[in-house]
Amino acid sequence: MLRRLVALVATLAALIVSLLTPVQAADNAADFGIDNGHFYTQTGGGKGGFSITDDGGIPLWSEFRRLGGIDVLGYPISGRFVLGGRVVQLTQKVGLVWYPELSQARFLNIFNMLHDAGKDGWLTMMKTIPPQLAGADEAGKTWQEISQRRYGQLDAHPAIKSAYFAIYDPVNMYGLPEGGWLETPIMSVLRFDNVVFQQAKQLLPWAAAGQVQMVNGGDILKESGLLGPLPFVAQAPPEPAIQSVPAGFAQISFYADSFVGSHTSMGPVFRQEDMTAATNSFPLGTKLRLSTMDGARSVVVLNTDRPAAWNTRIDLSKAAFATLFPLSRGIADVKVEVVK
Repeated sequence: MLRRLVALVATLAALIVSLLTPVQAADNAADFGIDNGHFYTQTGGGKGGFSITDDGGIPLWSEFRRLGGIDVLGYPISGRFVLGGRVVQLTQKVGLVWYPELSQARFLNIFNMLHDAGKDGWLTMMKTIPPQLAGADEAGKTWQEISQRRYGQLDAHPAIKSAYFAIYDPVNMYGLPEGGWLETPIMSVLRFDNVVFQQAKQLLPWAAAGQVQMVNGGDILKESGLLGPLPFVAQAPPEPAIQSVPAGFAQISFYADSFVGSHTSMGPVFRQEDMTAATNSFPLGTKLRLSTMDGARSVVVLNTDRPAAWNTRIDLSKAAFATLFPLSRGIADVKVEVVK
């Protein structure tokens, strides 16, 4: 009897390890900032990774951070895709769904989707997740009656109840409880519309005794095959975002054509087509990012020359100046950053 119990515990532990892959702190070599977001290679399988950004007026990067980042949601495991007419991106633990009418993201109803696809048996057998049982005895009841009845299930495990109500608007983020408790020798498990919570009953390799965690719902949805392979194709790494340090403000102008062909202080011949600058305020070879005062346009230039000692402006090539302003402007004010 003891041997059978030990074998059962070992089997359950192996199953749940697949659900609760530990989320580690970001490694600077494995993920990096990009324009409007961040790129992660941790879930790219060595073939790239996934960016999560604020591009297109859909601030999933901002929402990802607001909702806890990798420590709570895990790493991104997909690119953006459209599901039910809404933009979605999956992380290891949840799906982020953008609601433009609310100006925020909510969690995808992963476990309702799996129930509707007939995956409850697979979830119980392979993932130690209870089936969806709610609904049969709720006909004719109001939403208030249904929600209060289901909330009552949380009283059995106060730590999971606390985790559920810790987030703002839990019913719209996590959903309501959707089944009874599944008790194993090492875990207490409760299923919701959008997530599954588990509480460890003893010290485990991935959790302290009593610790509450969300299972890797995004990984489970991927493994189910419901979405096919396309959302999970790794992306090629983009160029890292320019890292810079604010350095104040300056006035800019541009070189006269009479300087074309002359050698700069660094040696190369000056050309109006190059993204270069001349300033006495920064060492030769310094890269500067110059931005319009409203931040709408910017350009990165290399300081290759020294103007006359009395000249306090930054003189740009015509190509660099025209990136920010029409040449007819002549002189303009900009914000200055030193590119690291």
